[in-house]
Amino acid sequence: MSKKREVPFRPYRPNECPYTVTIVTPEDGDYIHTFFDVRPWSPSGDYLACLKLPFQDRIPGPDDAATVCLIDLKRGTIEEIAETKGWGLQVGAHVCWGSDRLLYFNDKAGCEVFAVEYDLETKEKRRMAGPVYQVSPDGAYLYSPSLSLINASQNGYGATMPDDCNCRPVVGAPDDEGLWQVEVATNTKRLVFSLRDAYELLPDKKPFEGARFTFFHTKINRQQNRIMQVVRCLYDDGRPQKRFIITFDMEGRDARVALPYELWLNGSHHPDWHPDGRSILMNIQLNALRFVDFSDGGDRFSIVAPQALGGGHPSYSADGRYILTDAYTGESCVNERHEVPIRLVDAKSGEEEAICWIWTLGGTAIPAELRCDPHPVWSADDRYVCFNGTPEGRRQILIADMSRLSGGGGIGGGQG
Repeated sequence: MSKKREVPFRPYRPNECPYTVTIVTPEDGDYIHTFFDVRPWSPSGDYLACLKLPFQDRIPGPDDAATVCLIDLKRGTIEEIAETKGWGLQVGAHVCWGSDRLLYFNDKAGCEVFAVEYDLETKEKRRMAGPVYQVSPDGAYLYSPSLSLINASQNGYGATMPDDCNCRPVVGAPDDEGLWQVEVATNTKRLVFSLRDAYELLPDKKPFEGARFTFFHTKINRQQNRIMQVVRCLYDDGRPQKRFIITFDMEGRDARVALPYELWLNGSHHPDWHPDGRSILMNIQLNALRFVDFSDGGDRFSIVAPQALGGGHPSYSADGRYILTDAYTGESCVNERHEVPIRLVDAKSGEEEAICWIWTLGGTAIPAELRCDPHPVWSADDRYVCFNGTPEGRRQILIADMSRLSGGGGIGGGQG
C-alpha cells in the first residue's frame, strides 16, 4: 500500500494568530497525530507521521481499519503507507519514530496487539514481538503495557478487541502482566516491570483489595534512564478508580512511587517528564487545577507558575522556560465560540498567551469518548508546535511556527 499525492498546506487564520499556523493535512479526510509526549516529526524534521481515520463519529469496532500516513513537509505530499486495526480514537495507533528510516505503529490479529516496523527506504514491514506505546530515544527498544487491556480503564488508548478475547484485567496484580520491552535488533519481548511489582511498592495495600490493576500511560524521559508508569486500579463494587505514578530505570530496577494515589486528587491528570529527567509536571487539583512539579521519587512537590490555572495536556519546552498546553472544552478558558486555546505559559513569570484558538467539536452533543483533543507537542528544537483541531469540522493537524521564542521574542513579542 503506497498512495502519494500533493497536499495543499493552508494558512490558519493568518490575521488573528500571533504565530504563523498552518494546516498540513488534506481537508477531505480526518487525521490525528499521536499524543502530547510523542513527536510526530521524524528525527530530521522532514516528515510528519499521522493516522487517517475512517470516521470520527463513533468508536472503532474490532474490524475497522485506519491508515498510517507520512507527510513530506518539504515537498508538500502525503503518502498512505499501511492500514491498521490496532488503533483508538484518542492516540491512534501509537505511531512513533525509531529513527529517520524506521517508523512503528500498532496493528492486531485475533486477540493479539503488536507493533509493526515500517522501513521508509525499502517499504518493508516487520511484525514485532510486542506492542509499542513509546520508543526509547535511541530507537533500540519499544515499551508498552498490554494494549488489549488498556481500554478497560479508559476507551480510546488501546485497540478495540473482539468480545471473545476476554480483554478484562484480572482481579489483583499478577506477576505475568505489566510493562513489556521489545528489543528491536533481536525482535524479542520480555516483561520488565509487572503489575505485582507495582503492588509491592504500595505501603498500605488494604485500599487495593479487590482491585484490578492495569498500566496506562508509559513515558520515557529524554535521558533514557527512567520510565514513568501510570497505574490504574479498577473496582467492581462501584468504587472510583485509584491512580498513582511509579518510576523505575529502563530495566525495571530502582522503582519508586512518584505520586501516591492520595495525591492524585479528583480532577488531576496528565503527567509528563520535566526536561531534566528527574521531575514530573502534572495538573493537580488543589484549591484549583494547578501546574505542579514533583520529583520522580515523590520527595518534592511545588506549584509552577501559580498565577496560571492548570489544564489540558502540559509539557515543558526543552529549556524548561515555557509550558505548552491546550484545554478541554469544559474548561473556563474556552471562548464563546466553543474554541479552545493552544496555551503558552511562561513558567517563571506566569505570563500567558494563546498561540491560537481552535475549534475541537466543542458545543456539540457528542460523547466524551469522541472528543478531539489538540494534544500539542513540541518539536525537538522547540521551533514548532504540532496539534489537532477541527477547524472546518473535520479532524486536522496544524503546525505553529514558534521560532521567535528561541530568538528572544518571548511571550507577547509580535507575529512570527
